[in-house]
Amino acid sequence: MTNHTFKQIAFCTDFSENADLAFSVAKDLAWHYAATLHIVHVMVDFALSPPIHSTYMPIEYQPEFIEQVSKASRESIQSRYVDRLKEKQTYEIQLLSGYASTEIIRLVKEKAIDLIVMGSHGLTGLAHVLFGSTADRVVRKSPCSVLTVRPQGKAE
Repeated sequence: MTNHTFKQIAFCTDFSENADLAFSVAKDLAWHYAATLHIVHVMVDFALSPPIHSTYMPIEYQPEFIEQVSKASRESIQSRYVDRLKEKQTYEIQLLSGYASTEIIRLVKEKAIDLIVMGSHGLTGLAHVLFGSTADRVVRKSPCSVLTVRPQGKAE
């Protein structure tokens, strides 16, 4: 039997309650294994969605808008996650842009991630119907193990 040692752990967040639960697990695993915790958030790339881009966001506002979203995301990561890490716990913030599952898999390969930790549920309602589950796609395509954390008592 092989003993698994995780040196690079990616925690993926969409800032949902379920992601916050997954963070506690990721943080503890990273501490236990003395692993680097990569806190990953993927912002929607509006350039990939021409109908949304052309209808709702004139191109001249895009750079400023993206800068505002990036700043808000970094602030959320700091207050929700980094401030909860143990002293001297190693981490990196990975703020990406594009399709969530595609960018997560790309990062996993690039950084030689050993384990992904993420919530089993993020988007709900119509967004889930239109985009599907990022967690489902990551589980299917990931070259490493994926731990999905579900809220207690929640079953599909």
